[in-house]
Amino acid sequence: MEIKSKITLVLYPNTFGVGYVICENAQSIIDYGLKKVRPLTVQKYVDKIRWLYEFSKPDVVILRDYRNDDYKVSKRTQKVLNELQSLAGALNLNVYSYSRLQIKDVFSEFKASTKYEIAKQLTTWYPQLRSKMPSYRKSYMAESYHMGVFDAFALAIVHFYLTE
Repeated sequence: MEIKSKITLVLYPNTFGVGYVICENAQSIIDYGLKKVRPLTVQKYVDKIRWLYEFSKPDVVILRDYRNDDYKVSKRTQKVLNELQSLAGALNLNVYSYSRLQIKDVFSEFKASTKYEIAKQLTTWYPQLRSKMPSYRKSYMAESYHMGVFDAFALAIVHFYLTE
């Protein structure tokens, strides 16, 4: 009898599209990347995510939780996250959500509190991310295109850290 591993799909929508990680656990990464979404409409996000659901056939979906967070989240991103949660529910998938505060709390254990420090820590665990490592961002600079991938990896780490 073959035991099927649970597939986890981690999604992190941002201004470029949606960062994603498909994995079995924190050590077994199947695929990752950033799906570009243009134009930035809720329906376009849902279409991209529906494709990711069909491609990865996940058992678990992990999303960013914005409800109990002091960090600003745009109305569009709130709608996207709500739609993704509804879609996962309609497909009978287990859904977990983690806030930016929870991400910072978990990564503070590893002496990383900013997005840059978290990304740097992630590259030590996942060397394949080094080529996508964004440079240090000053407050007047736009966020790196690849940061969505690091955000998705951070969500995955938080999930496995808190549930295993």
